[in-house]
Amino acid sequence: MKQSLLSQDASLIASTYAKVDAEFVFGKGAKLFDSKGKEYLDFASGISVNALGHAHPAITKAIKEQCEKFAHISNLFPNEPQIKLAQKMLSLTKFSKAFFCNSGTEANEAAIKFARKYFNDRIEIVTFVNSFHGRTYGALSATGQEKLKAGFGPMLAGFKHIEWNDAEALKKAVGKNTAAIMLESVIAEGGILTPSKKFIKTINELKKQTGCLVIVDEIQAGFGRLGEISGSEFFGINADITTWAKALGGGLPLGMVLMSAKVAECLKPGDHGTTFGGNPVACAAGLAVLEIISKPKFLANVRERSAQLKEGLKRFGNVRGEGLLLGLEVQKPVAEIIAACREQGLLVLRAGTNVLRLLPPLIITKSDVKAALKKIDVAIG
Repeated sequence: MKQSLLSQDASLIASTYAKVDAEFVFGKGAKLFDSKGKEYLDFASGISVNALGHAHPAITKAIKEQCEKFAHISNLFPNEPQIKLAQKMLSLTKFSKAFFCNSGTEANEAAIKFARKYFNDRIEIVTFVNSFHGRTYGALSATGQEKLKAGFGPMLAGFKHIEWNDAEALKKAVGKNTAAIMLESVIAEGGILTPSKKFIKTINELKKQTGCLVIVDEIQAGFGRLGEISGSEFFGINADITTWAKALGGGLPLGMVLMSAKVAECLKPGDHGTTFGGNPVACAAGLAVLEIISKPKFLANVRERSAQLKEGLKRFGNVRGEGLLLGLEVQKPVAEIIAACREQGLLVLRAGTNVLRLLPPLIITKSDVKAALKKIDVAIG
């Protein structure tokens, strides 16, 4: 008898994820199909990765064309897809230079290093409780969730964690040794928490007063998910460095750091590097995605579907978030609701302890949202 994929996975792959017994065989647009032919509306999007859904022809075409040229040449040589993607991203933001890597955690590692290198003698990074910046030691040290650090020994020195939206605590924490304030534009994994106007004003004022840098992690909330390319622009956060990944690569591993000219000027050859970062195939895929999502009409649809989804979710409970990064506060155990949604053919996630997280692809339609709301209604009961 043939073993299920889940049992094969359990015997071969380290158990760092609590995986679900589902065998997906293909996807198209906002839908996934399993080995039994069951159809699912994908409101998880590979955790905010699949901005254009599954099997988008523009991404497929870009990957195929680049693979037929070369898949890798190393960062010892310039490559055109990397340059084109950097040009496009920089033209849509206020930044001057880019650094490519492979993932969000690598982007945040680089941002931390660049901030410390900029000052040389200022090492403190102020971050926030419930934040999530990645699993490597620097990014994990920046992360404000102690449960993720348990069992891994001492974290890196120089990190302070302040309560989210506590402007007064932030003022006390930032001083002459602060290299950067580092925050997600929306705290995603930690509960879908948005910054208050007072909080944003305080961050921008502290930057002026102390000269510290501001690092904004755009990894889950950026790249069009809030109805704008950049979460920092959406909220008015005056960032010096932003970090990107997830949707950036069109489904392939790709991360990026965007930085101001003054930060870029402190870097020289050998200060940082990566073998695969800015891979030509991933950059070609990323450019294909960016060309589509940067169009005003596309972003307008994100905002419209966000308003529709928010309005429909209100009757179930308190709604958090912006754009198509939304959370629903629930009274029942989140895991039960997620499982019930999956039974109804809807894939959703959790955020924090009592929040149902919805991350649909940015291509969702009005009818997709209606269908999802009906499935949630049944699942919540």
